[in-house]
Amino acid sequence: MSITLYTTTGCPLCERYRKLLDQKGQSFEEKNTTENPKYLDELASKQIFTVPTVFVGGEVIEGFRPNSLLELI
Repeated sequence: MSITLYTTTGCPLCERYRKLLDQKGQSFEEKNTTENPKYLDELASKQIFTVPTVFVGGEVIEGFRPNSLLELI
């Protein structure tokens, strides 16, 4: 199962997602939209305008919803 976490620099909710995934032993790819604005284009092409956003396999979680993430992992 692949996990991709879209973040922005200085986002406390993004950091909480990182810690949660680390605690659960889940590897993930982080795409920081501050460091690389092309990641904003990736999200916008999917009509998503919020960070943090997490893709777990084919599922997407917009915003900080840790219980939803835990259900998927």
